[in-house]
Amino acid sequence: YMMERKQFGSPIAEFQGMQHQYAQIATEIHAAEVMTYNVCRMKEAGLPFVKEASMVKMYSSQVAEKTASKTIEWLGGIGFTKDLLAEKFYRDCKVGSIYEGTSNLQLNTIAKILIREHS
Repeated sequence: YMMERKQFGSPIAEFQGMQHQYAQIATEIHAAEVMTYNVCRMKEAGLPFVKEASMVKMYSSQVAEKTASKTIEWLGGIGFTKDLLAEKFYRDCKVGSIYEGTSNLQLNTIAKILIREHS
């Protein structure tokens, strides 16, 4: 869509402000992927991984919600319609962060393990 939608004769994806936004989102998605693979590697190696799993679960849910929100923003008014799936993805991300363990629960887990590690 960003390559198709034009403003002032150019695709909106070519504007520096947009480039910074989608580059930031791409970076955050990549970081979440790398964190996920690292936790999988730790589990397979028999290493403790609960703290890191909580970190990646919290971070990934935040990235998913931010990405879905930005997508709606980039789509403009059509982003809120049911014609596209962006609004559904946003709702799913919001609900996912609630029923799969709130970020606060993940933070509690991380903090407890950090205290134990540094006591």
